[in-house]
Amino acid sequence: MEKSYDENLAKLMSEARDLFKSSNFAESARKYWEAAKKLEAARGLAQAEDLYNEAIKNFIRASEDNKEKKQYRLSAQNLFHVVMIFKRLGAIDDWKAATMAVVDDLVNAAQEYLLWNEYDKGIILVSTACFFLFSIEEFKTAEKYYTQYIEQIKDDPGFTRAQQILFAAGHAIQAVKNLDTGSLLNAQQLVGSHLKPGLSQITGDLFFPAIDDAVDTVVKIFRSKIKLPKIVPEFKISRDLVLGEPTDLSIFIENVGEGDANNLSFSFNIPEGVEVIDGNKEFSVEKLLPQQKTEHKLIIRCMSAKGEITHELSVIINFYDQLQTKQTMMMGPYDLVFREKSLSKEHKDTLDSLAEQNEINYTKCYESKIALKEACDVMSELVISIIKESKEKLATEEFETVLANIQNINRIFKTINKITSKEFLAPIYEAQEKELTEKIDSALELKKEEWNSELEVTKTQLSEEHLKEKEELKQSFEDDKVELEKQKEEEWKELMEKLVLKHTDDIKEFETELIEQKGQEMEELNKKLEQEKKKALEEQEAVLRDEFQRLLSESQGKKRR
Repeated sequence: MEKSYDENLAKLMSEARDLFKSSNFAESARKYWEAAKKLEAARGLAQAEDLYNEAIKNFIRASEDNKEKKQYRLSAQNLFHVVMIFKRLGAIDDWKAATMAVVDDLVNAAQEYLLWNEYDKGIILVSTACFFLFSIEEFKTAEKYYTQYIEQIKDDPGFTRAQQILFAAGHAIQAVKNLDTGSLLNAQQLVGSHLKPGLSQITGDLFFPAIDDAVDTVVKIFRSKIKLPKIVPEFKISRDLVLGEPTDLSIFIENVGEGDANNLSFSFNIPEGVEVIDGNKEFSVEKLLPQQKTEHKLIIRCMSAKGEITHELSVIINFYDQLQTKQTMMMGPYDLVFREKSLSKEHKDTLDSLAEQNEINYTKCYESKIALKEACDVMSELVISIIKESKEKLATEEFETVLANIQNINRIFKTINKITSKEFLAPIYEAQEKELTEKIDSALELKKEEWNSELEVTKTQLSEEHLKEKEELKQSFEDDKVELEKQKEEEWKELMEKLVLKHTDDIKEFETELIEQKGQEMEELNKKLEQEKKKALEEQEAVLRDEFQRLLSESQGKKRR
């Protein structure tokens, strides 16, 4: 039955502890490392971090034992595992420090080999140490080691193979230092052909991942420092092409990048039916520096007799960057439209004609009295401004804009012609006449109202005395009414006073009767209480008298005895 994950992990931990107790630190570290990988796969890196740290501690203990025995290569191998774990944990500073420790051990191991004249092995380890330094971008330290050891072997013809191994590091240094493409290619070639095979021979395959990472770092740094060119071409030719007439054609090239563009070549694809009168269809530029420009000109002509003909034109551009990478660009294809007549002249004639028509339309619009003079002025000035703008656009061959403006002006004229036509004006004039008639009728009606008003005034004056008498009678009636209401109010007041007085007497009489009645009731109640009190006292006195007699009898009886 397959063991569970927890059982496997427990087994690895137990084996790691047993190996630690027996001081087999390297194997103990490998068990902890294996357990950490399993735990990370199951529960994540954070859960496995403690096991990774245990592996690091034991690899370092193993390295220290190796150093005491001067087994520097084995120490480097154990510390390389530490490098890999720190890198996995993302501990950058610890990773770099561990890498430097690996470099020290590799150099010490190399010196041991060189002391015993095993130059190939020694140089392999020195070159490997340089690549470890490349991985943490310590190029100056790597150059110091390279210079030191290349001096020892450069003049000895017997060390050719060792030189090639060390040259792998030297070319990598030169590639980054001088941005030399050839050195970068040589470094990559020598790593594959000499350094890695040499490591295999001394069972150093363990370091292959570090070598690969270092080469990647070198390439990355090299490419980050390379300044690449950026070619921006611009094609210039008149858009007003006339059949049979020569025209200039220019190509402007600018390098807006940071690096040189080398061996630029240009090839014009001139269509059949178009001939080159002056200039070359192909040309080249040896070098175009950053921010530098160049220009090439041709004179061409289309010899067709009539009609409107369109030809396609394109340009192929080739150049090389600092990495000797070939870049190819294509401009176009561009449409070259050749006409029998100049488009600029045609549009200019049209605009002149429209300017004359604008004056005619202004007069028609003003005389039609359909709009105010100010409105006619605004419309005319608008057309004039559009014509002026269009003529300016002709100078820059913006034919689409000019054509659009001409169409807009024609639409304005069409509107003016419509609103000044008899068909459009007839109902308007009819409406105006109707409006005038309505105004006259309205004025007559208003006058009639005025006459009626005057008649009413006269009637008012004639009935003024009658109205005055009516008002006097009305006032007299009002006065009588007020007097009657005042009299009634006084009578009502007097009646209320009498009622209030009578009511007050009745109340006082009732109160007196009530008081007398209450007095009699209280007197009868007091008499009754006195009688009850007297009776109670008499009964109590009888009880006391009987008790006294009883006590007296008892006292006399005791004396006799």
